[in-house]
Amino acid sequence: MSLQSRTGLFGQLAGPVRPGQRVGFVPAHGPGVEAIRRDMLEGEQIYGIFGDRRGPTALVGITNRRVLLMDGQYAEGRVALTSVPLRQIVCCSYITAADQPITEATVVGIKVGRTQYEVSCTSPEEAQDVHGLIMWHLIGL
Repeated sequence: MSLQSRTGLFGQLAGPVRPGQRVGFVPAHGPGVEAIRRDMLEGEQIYGIFGDRRGPTALVGITNRRVLLMDGQYAEGRVALTSVPLRQIVCCSYITAADQPITEATVVGIKVGRTQYEVSCTSPEEAQDVHGLIMWHLIGL
């Protein structure tokens, strides 16, 4: 694929979703999705709720101000809905096995301080949406 065929109207590479673009919600309802939706604050805009509900961090909700993580890493079978202001996120990573292309990654790592949260997405495209939305805010665009 040529560089020219991958550029938009203004010569920018087509790439990750940006906050102004349409993003998806987890299609099914459930306690995690409802908890994230119910926790929205006045003036907060939700960009999407992502994740395949597997792994220690089952879902991630991304808004214009924070990331909400449905975190199941607590002892005694407890779960937590953890809110992290976007400015406290240190980095965001694609995670995959060494023998798989990084472009096929379905897991996104979100590092807050020294704690790494791993969100398993339903597809590489969903992982790109999560990564892109977070990076959009981290680099200040």
